[in-house]
Amino acid sequence: MTVKVLITEDHELYRDGLRLLLQEAFPAVQVIEAGDFSTAKATLTAHRDIALVLFDIHIPGTSGLNGLKEIKARYPALPLVVVSTIDHQASIQQMLQLGADGFIAKTSSKATMVKALKEVMEGEVVIISGHDNDDLVALSPRQVDTLELLVLGLPNKEIAAQLNISPATVREYVSDILVLFGCDNRTQAVLKARQLGFILD
Repeated sequence: MTVKVLITEDHELYRDGLRLLLQEAFPAVQVIEAGDFSTAKATLTAHRDIALVLFDIHIPGTSGLNGLKEIKARYPALPLVVVSTIDHQASIQQMLQLGADGFIAKTSSKATMVKALKEVMEGEVVIISGHDNDDLVALSPRQVDTLELLVLGLPNKEIAAQLNISPATVREYVSDILVLFGCDNRTQAVLKARQLGFILD
């Protein structure tokens, strides 16, 4: 039986590599390629029988995790695995929360990738990261929302208005973030958030 897979990746060399990996993992695979987000969306509309999407979040036409969010909102049942150089535990955690069915770091070996792809097609959630998660800082969704607005330089009152919570609650969230990140001020916290992958510009 033919398996149809969409590779969404803007680097031709890496697309070629992924296609060869897929052909090794699934001899009957049919690979479709998209080099930007609009092509990916058009392909998904035209090919309703795609069985798997290999998705690089850093493709032209989208930013941050918006592309992942949009595809999973439109096709919640479609298996989607992020294949990326963005290999932070915090980022991976957010990808999974948005509906990604797995993550494979681009630094993974060929054998590891082939094995992971087979497991994904069997319904497994696969996370292949180059880092351990011993030092993972866990933030609640509301703390992440607060952090994203901190990055914009908004004061507590404005953050409270945007999140529809009280300024006192915002102060509490900001204080918790500073403690979790081991920072003394907001500027340090924003820098740390970028280092840990909570903020993807």
